[in-house]
Amino acid sequence: MNLFRFNMQNAIRAGLGVMIVFMFSYLFGSATFINWGLISLLFCYFYFATKRYVCVNDIDKVGFVFVIAFLCWISFEFVRAFLYSDGYWMWKNVINSLLGMSIFVVVFLAVSPLWLQGIYKIFYKNYLWLIGLAIIFTQAHNPNVLSYLPYSTLFLFWKYIPLKKRLLLLAIVMLFFVTQEQRNDVLKMLMAGFIGLIITYYAKIIPHWFIKLAHALLLLLPIVFVVTGYLGLFNPFKMDDYIKGDMTREVKNESGENYEDNLKADTRTFIYTNVSYTMDLYDAWIMGRSPAYGDEGPIGIASDIDNDTHLRGRYGNEVQIMNILLWYGVIGCVLYFLMYAWASFLAIYRSRSSIMKGIGIYVAFLWMWSFIWEITKFEVFFMMNIAFLGVCFSNKYREMTDKDFKQWVLGIFYKKKKTFIV
Repeated sequence: MNLFRFNMQNAIRAGLGVMIVFMFSYLFGSATFINWGLISLLFCYFYFATKRYVCVNDIDKVGFVFVIAFLCWISFEFVRAFLYSDGYWMWKNVINSLLGMSIFVVVFLAVSPLWLQGIYKIFYKNYLWLIGLAIIFTQAHNPNVLSYLPYSTLFLFWKYIPLKKRLLLLAIVMLFFVTQEQRNDVLKMLMAGFIGLIITYYAKIIPHWFIKLAHALLLLLPIVFVVTGYLGLFNPFKMDDYIKGDMTREVKNESGENYEDNLKADTRTFIYTNVSYTMDLYDAWIMGRSPAYGDEGPIGIASDIDNDTHLRGRYGNEVQIMNILLWYGVIGCVLYFLMYAWASFLAIYRSRSSIMKGIGIYVAFLWMWSFIWEITKFEVFFMMNIAFLGVCFSNKYREMTDKDFKQWVLGIFYKKKKTFIV
């Protein structure tokens, strides 16, 4: 095993490394420059494996243009950020954001069927010690250090997972509900499971028009709700208006302290309000403020000057689309939408398997979810998200039939089974 070669096997190991680096930096507070160095190394594994194993002809041309346009635009915004940055904390924020955005190289690497298959294989092979670490970390009141998405997204391929492996996979995912409190991952896990079950048991009876309708709704409803919320007609985040009853629960925070968590609490409207206020204040709707700045809205900590950084406002939010608007403007939001819309369109309309159509719906769901949660980080949960963009853009994946996908999925669990040839 030569870890100093930038080949496909090490690019697969680097996928596991993404989680390991985050786990240890989260728990033990690794020095910033050490984290930056490790992330840069992982990026190099991904980048050079992409150059070596992925051909431009393997990628849908329109999708390639959309991804390159998005990356060029955010690169331009980072140049602006470098020009605006002044002082340690601004530079630190900008470099952290730049390294986080570098995870988008995975979109191209995931075009290769070998890479994603290898990611699933290495996470499945190492599940015992990973789960053991998760339990230990949970006892230390750090429930967020292990991402279960490399396991839960396997539900998308439920149709071809062997029975014994299904039971083990269910046990792993059920452990998530015992050890973690992340609503973000819960919804993505449930969505992947729902799609996988539909593909397995009802794919033949669901009309194609219904899939098209679901696709269109997932892409357009978030935009419609932003407009209705802005006009004061309907705000989906104010769940008390349309969901009755008490939905509070007692949970533990990372310090081990109990607190009441209200599942209906509106924790998003203030983010939209603050970002909109900032866009108006600096007339930054088109191009954004660049990753040098945060939002300076009138609500909460966004209106104050931080005592440690001496910077005004809140740098980054829990809502992906608001971060993109804040830093990259409407142009960035449009390019981001085009990537997800076109990727899901290709999977649903121009593929040969039911699996790809399910993945297309999942990708459209991820676009909708970016209006509620998500943050671009060099972490496993986001790596798995954008990997499916690459799957949708991949000509090889979309040419695969259900029979080909069966062999690809079995190759995750069994060494002797045929692996998809690239």
